[in-house]
Amino acid sequence: MADQENELKKIRDQMRSLEVRLRRLEIAMAYSPDRELPVDNEELRNPMENPPVTASSDEDKGLEAQIGRFFLAWMGNIVLLVGITFLTEYMMSLNHQLAAILLGYFAATSIFLISGYLKGSNQHLSFIFRMNAQAILFFVTLRLHFFSSHPLVGSVYLSSFLLILIIAFQVFLAVREKSQTMGGLAVIFALVTAIISDSTLLTPGLIILVAAGAVYWFRSSTWKSLLITSIILTYLSSFIWMIGNPVIGHPVKLTDTKHLVTLCMFALGGIYSFVLYFRDEDPSFDDLLISVTMINGLLFTFLLSFVAISYFSSGYVGLFTGIMLICLIYSVILHSRSSWNFASAFYALYGFMAMSIAIYGLLGFPKVYVLLSVQSLLVVSMALWFRNRLIVVMNSLLFLLILGIYIVSSKSNNGANFGFALVALISARVINWQKSRLQIKTELIRNLYMIEGFIMVLIALIHAVPKQFVTLSWTMAALVYFLLSLLLRNVKYRYMALGTMISAAIYLFIVDLARIEIIYRVLALLFLAAISIGISIYYSNRLKKGGNQIRTGGSS
Repeated sequence: MADQENELKKIRDQMRSLEVRLRRLEIAMAYSPDRELPVDNEELRNPMENPPVTASSDEDKGLEAQIGRFFLAWMGNIVLLVGITFLTEYMMSLNHQLAAILLGYFAATSIFLISGYLKGSNQHLSFIFRMNAQAILFFVTLRLHFFSSHPLVGSVYLSSFLLILIIAFQVFLAVREKSQTMGGLAVIFALVTAIISDSTLLTPGLIILVAAGAVYWFRSSTWKSLLITSIILTYLSSFIWMIGNPVIGHPVKLTDTKHLVTLCMFALGGIYSFVLYFRDEDPSFDDLLISVTMINGLLFTFLLSFVAISYFSSGYVGLFTGIMLICLIYSVILHSRSSWNFASAFYALYGFMAMSIAIYGLLGFPKVYVLLSVQSLLVVSMALWFRNRLIVVMNSLLFLLILGIYIVSSKSNNGANFGFALVALISARVINWQKSRLQIKTELIRNLYMIEGFIMVLIALIHAVPKQFVTLSWTMAALVYFLLSLLLRNVKYRYMALGTMISAAIYLFIVDLARIEIIYRVLALLFLAAISIGISIYYSNRLKKGGNQIRTGGSS
């Protein structure tokens, strides 16, 4: 009876507290802030006697609950794991290997049983205990052979097989419980096994299997964090394996299996690139896919640079040609599956980068610049096919970079000079011709190509013709620009004609008059004068006919 009365009293108190709070809300809504509260309710006139529960006190209780329930649970299990690990290591140091192993398995089994017992009442603690038991089970099995002077299991293959069984069990738990954390633990177990086993086939095999599993889990369960973590860890594990597994005490040296190293590198890059193949039209995952693509690209490039320098320094053309073909084919596949420009553009540009390196390996400097300039036109053509503005923008910047490097660091080559000039002018014309297809709303890119072409024509002619004909050749180039402006009805070629005429005049008076023979001086002066007067007459006639037509005439 006393218990019932206590329960009824608690219920009455709670009801009374709710009634007070409701009346406070009613008064706050019915009365203005400057009016006094009713005098007949002492509880409302003096709310400090029954203070409401504030938000800060709720937060304090929530923080306390979080620390007590979650933080202490994790801390306790970590301490338990470290304690059992130290105990087994201590027993092994006393040459009680069998007793230490049995103790470890007993501890893992006991913690598994505790986890099962708590599953109904405390799922969070049960989950942590299960993770702890898995870690202990993996560690004890690892010590059956590895890092032991007198191992209980003498065969490295048998010990690796037992570790793989534990990994498979961990994968089973992760799939059954749909737990990304358990999946991450399986990834760590597999990569540790790959490094520790130090096997020619098992190490790269497990690394590739982890990558494939992470992509599969992302596709089936949308485990984003596990995917990004696995990219970093698999590439790191591959690099550790390639330099001879120094983490297990080996000296740093290159792995002898050149073909396996290359296969592992291509497999990792290809598996993580495959994520883009499954992109749906829903753009909600685009930011994640961009991050995955960039991380995979950066780490693959790092590994590729290491492999190329270490294993293919004497002949890397085949390696980069293969990368070029794979990337360009994959970019076409991505373009055919989706209208998302980033994916196809990224792999197309990566393929063209590999093409540039392969061309350099074939020709070397400065002959490589001839084909690099032509390659730029090929990139623009592919951008037109893909309707991809990003490829055009990136290619224009890359073209400018290559051109700058050529001018600053390489000896002049007539083929390269005219190649850069023609490609720049043709690219500008193609972009203007198909700008609606590329959805380019600015003239900046085309103007950049035209300026590059204008400069390279001057440079090409000054190196290609005899010095006494430089002014004449520039004047002829101005005439060609002027004729193109009439033919194409494009005012920008007239601007280039005027610029070239001014450059020819400056060059004539500063350079030619001081060094060339008198006959060539007279010829240059007369030819420049004739062209200048002719163009001037043209402008005068247009002004008479059309007023300001000269400034607006022609398409841009």
